[in-house]
Amino acid sequence: MILEKYQGCGNDFLIADGSRTPVIDPQQIAALCDRHRGFGADGLIIARRDPLSMELWNQDGTRAGMCGNGLRCFVHHAYRKGWIQADRPYRIGTGDGLRSVWICSTEPFICQVEAGIPDFDAKRMTNQPLLPGLLHAPFLSQQQSCSFWLGVPHTVLFTADPEVISAEQARTIGRHPFFKEGTNVDFVRLKENGELQVRTWERGVGWTLACGTGACASAVAAAIFGICPLPCKVRCPGGLLQVKQAPDKQCLLTGPSVYIGKAEVKVCG
Repeated sequence: MILEKYQGCGNDFLIADGSRTPVIDPQQIAALCDRHRGFGADGLIIARRDPLSMELWNQDGTRAGMCGNGLRCFVHHAYRKGWIQADRPYRIGTGDGLRSVWICSTEPFICQVEAGIPDFDAKRMTNQPLLPGLLHAPFLSQQQSCSFWLGVPHTVLFTADPEVISAEQARTIGRHPFFKEGTNVDFVRLKENGELQVRTWERGVGWTLACGTGACASAVAAAIFGICPLPCKVRCPGGLLQVKQAPDKQCLLTGPSVYIGKAEVKVCG
């Protein structure tokens, strides 16, 4: 099996051709993504040409519906393979539905992707009976926060310094039983230059250098709370992303993708 590696603002993925890839199980995926005993990545993408679609797996072998950085890396891969051209938009199948994508530049490779429309229905996030309106997890009542679905579950917390949050603190929120499927957690502050600083703890991965849906969720939450209007720039540990919303509330994420290289691996099944 041939694996090709890409990264978007440091959020890295192994991509395999779905037409040539044997069936691999979650344990094998986790082994391939292991940074010490495998090739190392935040996730693995099974890429398919006909129809254009991506199947995304987290670093720990669990499935993920949507990933903005992963989608950009898929678009880059599809362009390199000649599956798509740079002169028109395309629709890509993901675990959370179809997404439109546009290539902005090929050198360096930059593209814009639909990250999804925020879904504020609390039932997507929790089984707990709650009042209507924006979901605030009760155990986070002392913090400015909200939770909603954007391809995957996100909880956005505004804090004075995202860098001081420990992995244990983030994990406690992300795996709290209040959330029926767990949640990605985005720690956010507004910088003096008007950018949003975002640090994301992802389900199935942990801390990441960037999270595309997390950048979008953070920007949407900042606009809701009147902290920062859209469109805006989001500064992740791995680089800069740009977020805006279309009239239908679809989040549009723009950022780079870099091809790293490829490797051949034998998967025993």
